[in-house]
Amino acid sequence: MDTIQLDDILTLARQESANLYHYFIGVEHLFIGLTQLSGGLTVAALQHHGISPRFVRYSLRESIGRYEDRRYWPGFPETPRAQYVLELARRYSGPDEPSERDLLLAILDENDSVVGRVLTEIGVDIADFRRTAANWSAELSPQAPEVPIHGRVDLDPEQLRILQLMFREYGQVQIVRELTGGYSGARVLLVRPIRVDGYKDAPVVVKLDDRHAILYERRRYDLYVKSTLPASTARLVDSPVVPDDSSTGGLKYTFVGQLDDTEPVSLREFAAQHDPEELSALIRALFEVFGPAWWLQRKPYRFGAWREYEHVLPPALVIEALPEDQVSPSAQLLTPLGAWSRTKQILPGEVVMLSGFVVQKISAHKDVLHLAAGAQPESINRASKVEVRGLDLSKNSYFRGEMLDQVVGRVVRTRDDLLLRSVQGLEPEFDVMAERVFSGHPFIGTIPNPLRRVTQLLDRQISGYLSTIHGDLHLGNILVGPRGDAWLIDFAWAREGHTLFDWTMLEMSLLVEVVAKHAQPGWPGAWEVAAWLASINRGEDIVLRDPSPLARALTPIKTLRDVIQPCLGVEGRWDEYHVALALTALRLMDWQTESIDARRIAFLAAALSTAEALNPHRSSGTSGDATLTDITTDIDIDQTELRLDDGSRD
Repeated sequence: MDTIQLDDILTLARQESANLYHYFIGVEHLFIGLTQLSGGLTVAALQHHGISPRFVRYSLRESIGRYEDRRYWPGFPETPRAQYVLELARRYSGPDEPSERDLLLAILDENDSVVGRVLTEIGVDIADFRRTAANWSAELSPQAPEVPIHGRVDLDPEQLRILQLMFREYGQVQIVRELTGGYSGARVLLVRPIRVDGYKDAPVVVKLDDRHAILYERRRYDLYVKSTLPASTARLVDSPVVPDDSSTGGLKYTFVGQLDDTEPVSLREFAAQHDPEELSALIRALFEVFGPAWWLQRKPYRFGAWREYEHVLPPALVIEALPEDQVSPSAQLLTPLGAWSRTKQILPGEVVMLSGFVVQKISAHKDVLHLAAGAQPESINRASKVEVRGLDLSKNSYFRGEMLDQVVGRVVRTRDDLLLRSVQGLEPEFDVMAERVFSGHPFIGTIPNPLRRVTQLLDRQISGYLSTIHGDLHLGNILVGPRGDAWLIDFAWAREGHTLFDWTMLEMSLLVEVVAKHAQPGWPGAWEVAAWLASINRGEDIVLRDPSPLARALTPIKTLRDVIQPCLGVEGRWDEYHVALALTALRLMDWQTESIDARRIAFLAAALSTAEALNPHRSSGTSGDATLTDITTDIDIDQTELRLDDGSRD
């Protein structure tokens, strides 16, 4: 028997509306209120269908968004659709006060609100869900049984609990092994569920991570990925498992192929065990399989490079929070997406006031709050990054996606400081403050110091294409299945974005994780890699003919460039690619998981691409006759400074 009354639900709906700064009651607020009733019918029915109430709330909140923090009317007026649903619930209840069941059935019967659209979007069969709710007789939601979990992978209690909930209908679960891959700290497991009758179901890949990251990834998958995947590749199945009282969540991917044939490996592991030619073939196959629905769905896109690539760089500012009573009237007001994040106008020691920034990430153990322009996955929403320290996150609570009215702090570091510190950590043999880097290889002259060109790169206007992209296409997120086919995991950053973004990420991953292993140690080895990379930039195919291990290791880079030529916004104009590649390479200098030699290669790759990017008239990759001395630019600075030294090649 239902005991929760309408007034209780309306109270929750008003609280939800206030938290989102809506200040009205819509059907979405009513439904979110229903999902917050511990032990209620809605929670029980959703869990009965394998749907997490938390994921439903997350999806609804992202769909309806947050408004600005101001009110235009008193009270919480009901929308016409909400009024209709409430009246329908009163009809269902007859002479009694409407209960949770009455309101839930009314919302499902109306089925023309954002609630119906979102439920359908995340895979809920609304008719079946309604039958469950209408006929529910149990007073408590079902409890997950204990499922034996076998395997030699050490998991913490919360991770084990997620597996328990994920496979609650099975007799036991076998963890075959942990898959190495990403950099986020997530656990990726190959799991074989076994039914109570002893039959083994198809193996699956399980990802365990922070609940916010899990929710974010599943939502990205629903919006951008699930309808575009080829039939032969892995896909997410079932609702994410994100218990309301846990900070951990889990996702389940299908596994392609038969486990008894061979186990899946990341492309990183595959590259260590196979020839470069086989790696090149997989890169071609990846583009051919995913390209038609992803990178080749091209829409013309004119944008400032910062809109897509500022977020890959370190934060524009690191500030130490100050009490508001210490704010100087002269404190500079900073708002998201302003030019301040791409200029050198703000210096350490200045006091700034941040307004309208959104919480992107919370590092409570470091007492650091990561802010940016917005909460959505598009790159522009992750621009204007600021790190705030000293807010005492053990006492003050913030949540991801929250917009902050005001934060005041003193600047302790700028992006230039952070980039400079990264390069100094590479023990450079050149002046890191100079305009140009003097070469350590006879085939390369001086090249622009990318640290001195970041603003120019970010301000470049690019004519390219917009398409669905993975958003984090490194070797760890590409798995090679039992039959040698490539498939993708980790869609947390899937979105519409610059088509070339994925490929710059993959090229740099190849350089630091594969090519670097074949180079001699120290700066001489890094410069040798740079010389080969410069020949690829010029469109030469000498790496395909040279038998040395280093040249062969670079052949997948040449393959990558060949397959993505159709993705260039202007045929033969590779400066678009090199703007993106230079900024992506600067990001990798701070990947502490990679060796110092690999990060040196990333810096030189950034320098070479900066030289190419500053020369928009040269068609890199189309002619074998160009040399490194051909570099010119139409940017309004000294032309001679941007040319490589004459006679730099023998």
